[in-house]
Amino acid sequence: MGILARQRIHLFLCVRMTNIRYLTGFSGSDAALLVSPDGVTFVTDGRYAEQSRREVRGAEIVISDGKWPEVARRIRAVTRRSAPGRAARIGFESRHLSVEIHRFLTRRAGDGWVALRDPVETLRMRKEESEIRAMEGAAIAASGALLEVLSAGVRGRTEKEVAADLERGMKMLGAEEPSFRAIVASGPRSALPHAEPTGSAIGRNEPVVFDFGARRRGYCSDETVSVLPARPSSPLRRMFDAVRRAQERGIRAIRPGVPCRDVDARVRESLDRSGYLKYFVHSTGHGVGMDIHERPSLSQRSRDRLAEGMVVTVEPGVYLPGVGGIRIEDMIRVTARGGDRVTYLPKQAPLIL
Repeated sequence: MGILARQRIHLFLCVRMTNIRYLTGFSGSDAALLVSPDGVTFVTDGRYAEQSRREVRGAEIVISDGKWPEVARRIRAVTRRSAPGRAARIGFESRHLSVEIHRFLTRRAGDGWVALRDPVETLRMRKEESEIRAMEGAAIAASGALLEVLSAGVRGRTEKEVAADLERGMKMLGAEEPSFRAIVASGPRSALPHAEPTGSAIGRNEPVVFDFGARRRGYCSDETVSVLPARPSSPLRRMFDAVRRAQERGIRAIRPGVPCRDVDARVRESLDRSGYLKYFVHSTGHGVGMDIHERPSLSQRSRDRLAEGMVVTVEPGVYLPGVGGIRIEDMIRVTARGGDRVTYLPKQAPLIL
């Protein structure tokens, strides 16, 4: 990878399973990957022998009952060849390699270790067409499941029951699994951005926030829908309109080359004009792909710029304690023309149930 060459890395140890899947296609849960100018070595144990032979591409496959001793041995062999007579620079994912394993490897494989934040995630920010198609498939499964749940009725049922039906419906429509535990939050609890479903029944005159997503072919979807009662209170209706306008403003700001913090700023400016900015307690959005949260970040502190092929969420929210919350979220693909929705449910008007 060019990223490693620029940092004069002789060997890169990849341990984050999402990154290993991205680089090799392996969908199991235990492996390590060594990347060097000599090639790529994939190390796992006997549980994944057949699976790795079916899935792994572009790498030498090594099956070993002692994964980390084998990794250390391979590191020593590669660094002797790639940096003869001098100290080798071994890059590793500092956010994902445990202290215990790092100590083991430095004892067995020498020094010269260089902490890297996450070079593979930088590659993953821009999606190819096959990745976009997978996320669109995930979004179809997730949106279809929510429509089935809403058509069956949610008033009078518990948040946990509705969430379980939503996650089950995603699998029935072709998802591998939910991309995260679905949020179903009703009444005043909808003002909790990360509320967990409870045994409380959803009341007839309460708002309900659904934050949900599916995983398909290894890729995630992420969408939020706010449902209002048939006769919403004035505060709820004003909140919805303010959040809808803020989201539209953010989506219109998306185009290649735009700093991600500028998209966040447009959303905040809109909410400020509506008088709700102090009730917006999180960032505007994030990248989506093999992980539900990945770069780039659409936040005030982001240093990323949008580029064609990125997929990000735009998800402003307003949360009034004791009243309720409204959040609207879509996944947006960055194109040469601007931003195109990847999620499908309409957001221009509230869903009324």
